[in-house]
Amino acid sequence: MLIDEDVWGFPDDWWHGVHPRRGGRRVPPPAESDPEQRLREHLAGDRGRTRQERIMGRLIEYDQGLLAVGDDTPVGAAVIALTTGAEPLVDAWVARFGVPFAVSAVGEAFRLVDSGALWRSRGGGFERLWRSEDFGRAWAVARQVRRHLAAAPDDVDAILAGFRTWPAGRILTSYLMPTRVDWVDEDCAAAAGWDEGPEEWQWADHRHLRSALVLAAGHTGHLELLRGAITDAMLGYRDLDAVATVLDGVGPSAVAYLAEPFYRRLFRLHDDGSDNRERLGEPAIRIMAATPDDDAMRILLRDTLDGERPRPGRLLRSGAMRRYPARALRALAERDDAVSRDLAGAIVLDRPELAPALAEPVRAGLGSGWAALLDANARHRPLDSADDVKQAVGALAAIPTEEAFGLVLDRVERKYFRQALLAAAKRAPDRAVRVLAARDTDPAVAELLRDHVLRYPASPAALDETDRARVRSRTGVPAPTAVAGAVPSPGGDPSAGRVPAVLAPASRAGGLPEWLVPARLPAVRLRDGGEVLAPGAVRRLCRLLAASRIGRMRPEVDQVRQLGDFAAFAWEIFEQWRAAEYPPKTTLAMTALAAFGDDTTVRGLIALLPGWSSVSSRVRAGMDVLAAIGTDAALTQLDRLSRTARTAGFRQAAAVRLTAAAEARGLRPEQLADRILPDFGLDADGRTTLDYGSRRFTVGFDEQLQPWIADATGRRLTRLPRPTDDVSTAAHRRFAEMKKEAKTVGAERVRAIEAAMVTGRRWTPEEFRRYLVGHPLARQLTHRLLWAAFDGDSRDADAALPGGRAGVTVFRIAEDRTLADLDDKQWTLPEGVTVGVAHPWHFAGDRAVWASLFADYAIIQPFPQVGRELTGRSEVDVPAFTGRPVQGRRLFVLSARGWRFSDGHHSLLRDFPGGHTVEIGYSPGYHWQEPDLPKQFDGVTGLDDLDPIGFSEVIRDIRYLTGP
Repeated sequence: MLIDEDVWGFPDDWWHGVHPRRGGRRVPPPAESDPEQRLREHLAGDRGRTRQERIMGRLIEYDQGLLAVGDDTPVGAAVIALTTGAEPLVDAWVARFGVPFAVSAVGEAFRLVDSGALWRSRGGGFERLWRSEDFGRAWAVARQVRRHLAAAPDDVDAILAGFRTWPAGRILTSYLMPTRVDWVDEDCAAAAGWDEGPEEWQWADHRHLRSALVLAAGHTGHLELLRGAITDAMLGYRDLDAVATVLDGVGPSAVAYLAEPFYRRLFRLHDDGSDNRERLGEPAIRIMAATPDDDAMRILLRDTLDGERPRPGRLLRSGAMRRYPARALRALAERDDAVSRDLAGAIVLDRPELAPALAEPVRAGLGSGWAALLDANARHRPLDSADDVKQAVGALAAIPTEEAFGLVLDRVERKYFRQALLAAAKRAPDRAVRVLAARDTDPAVAELLRDHVLRYPASPAALDETDRARVRSRTGVPAPTAVAGAVPSPGGDPSAGRVPAVLAPASRAGGLPEWLVPARLPAVRLRDGGEVLAPGAVRRLCRLLAASRIGRMRPEVDQVRQLGDFAAFAWEIFEQWRAAEYPPKTTLAMTALAAFGDDTTVRGLIALLPGWSSVSSRVRAGMDVLAAIGTDAALTQLDRLSRTARTAGFRQAAAVRLTAAAEARGLRPEQLADRILPDFGLDADGRTTLDYGSRRFTVGFDEQLQPWIADATGRRLTRLPRPTDDVSTAAHRRFAEMKKEAKTVGAERVRAIEAAMVTGRRWTPEEFRRYLVGHPLARQLTHRLLWAAFDGDSRDADAALPGGRAGVTVFRIAEDRTLADLDDKQWTLPEGVTVGVAHPWHFAGDRAVWASLFADYAIIQPFPQVGRELTGRSEVDVPAFTGRPVQGRRLFVLSARGWRFSDGHHSLLRDFPGGHTVEIGYSPGYHWQEPDLPKQFDGVTGLDDLDPIGFSEVIRDIRYLTGP
């Protein structure tokens, strides 16, 4: 199919912001509505009233004669435009009086701005600013008038000619009627001779206004005259609408000027990097790639392939080669570098009709340019970015020759090459099998060949009989059979196994990615009868997973889950995806983990998450997998990520998924955290046994959650013996993991329980017994604290009065898991109460007694409780903290203790019961790269609404921040 290479390559909406001209590109008209009604609504709004206040004479004095002119005259309409800034005015003018009236009105508006006759200032330094605001309103009106002129047949040349009596008026008329090329010629020539204008900014000065002439340019001569003579005063920042207007007026030949230094800076089309201002930025590359012009193609090739840091990825992503192949061939033929020859050769092979005589000769050596560039990059990284490397690898792999495929194969161990090799093999399995078979003496290539034949069982047919037999023998893959749906199975009958009804051939699903080898997935034994899943059923299951999404599984997948344990099956799918360098075009691997994963999957996935931190989508997908698995171990990790993930975005993403999981169970996140606390296989006494084969060891945890080890005689050991076989190695590994995890879990539970004391969280008696007293690990923390039983489940102010009140009983958990009161007598927790961590306010009158009791039992608390600082409102002067120095690193410590940074990192926020939020302000703002930057305390808000506990806790944290 022939391609029309004289068509712009921009999407239609790219042109929507163009300043239209007669005979140029049409732009969408504004939404249909009553223009006069829109005008009335605007004038009744805040902007209209604000402007009217100025008219009343508070700040400036208007010419009353001009204000009295009727709005049915061009001068009166101009006055209204300048005093109200009503953009709907132009549509109303055209609807009521026609386009010629609107042209006259905008001309009069510019005349008033230029003369300054409409008003004078009553004093102050804002006059120049207000003059520029007037000009801004006149310019907005001019843009609307140009839109109407482009679509109207009215002859308004005579009207416009009347405004060509002063420089700004001439520029206006050229802008409004750019098809009057003689006017534009004259004004561009004049503008080129003007000096730079006043240093003080003055919008209405014609020397600044002349930049509007670039929006009237109709041929390259105009751009030549304006080069170096205009500024960006009338242009927005990186104003692509202005660029579109230049291209619409001048045509494709304008790109040669846009790439020049002057216009590149004017429109900010350069690269954003401070060291790369001579290169084109991404918007400019898109412009060059979408312009039907040979110069545009030359500029694009030069900018992306030449220089010290080539950017071939930008070229390949731009689509210019596919859009304009003949232009690309002409431009590439002018260049003398190996990459250009590869690009040209790829075009010829893809579109042989463009150069029939070159189709065969061009194959020789094709791909060597890309290979050399990539090899050089592997040595000293000349390419600009990782994406450039990835795109260059893809370009090499896309060349449809065996030689190019071999070049990719030679580098398959490097990043991006394996993924590209698999994609190329999928496009041409026969070509791939020939190259792989020719090199199969290499063990790594032999493995690739085996996988290839498993993926594409018919591909060996492309080999001669001898090679075909050798490949079948070496790979162990039999020839495909005529069994419907059969998939080769190394060393076995491809039709063997069972096909459950849910995976019958009638199941509809999509295709499979090129990296997946279903025949290499582990066999799955079905619960019903112990048979393995047939190869054909395996392939159909993979298709079902490919057609599913996390959270939107195909119904057949839910049925398959009941047939057997597919966790190892899913992990192997994931490992194949990982080995292929995580191709992003499919969610199959993550979907498989979400569908069939278990706690083993959780451990493997969590180990990989830190290495994915630069790939946000993969991390979030991993969190989705954890939420979908939904086991206590999975949700424990999700809870940990919600507090410890590297970025606030990741922490929030984990928290959202954890909250959803909790809601699915009818729980709050903190209640879920209680329920998913791991017990490490400890029994009711907090012990577990490690099997070393011929020996067994007992392991438990002390009050500090440090593990202890005892042999069969009860003698404590300092460490486990060195493992000597698989059994003892597994036991030794389990102990190491348990020790590491207990340390992390213990620290998290300490923070959670301390936060529960501060925020007044409550448990039911059943929850308290099960999750705090009965849990073998949590008990080591909870028995070292004081607890309080409340008559209700709310935290009211009375419950927080010093000395407590009736209905609040403070108690502790004894070593034997019974409860004891202040007199150290056994106490029974009554039903109908709620339990919370006692705050010192609850037992303020008995602190000395409790402190003595804890000292007698040598109890060391996991955080300050009995001796915690207490501060009443009358005991502290809060404003006295203002101005004190703040240690930046302590801000980060508080952010792990229940506080959070505000969006601007200039304050800390914490939520308290009753919907109250406290904010601690400091300056300058905190930044993780400068944690030690000196700061000072600026104040605290939200204290008035807090109960005594909350107030005391905030003051405690403020003292920590501002202390020595």
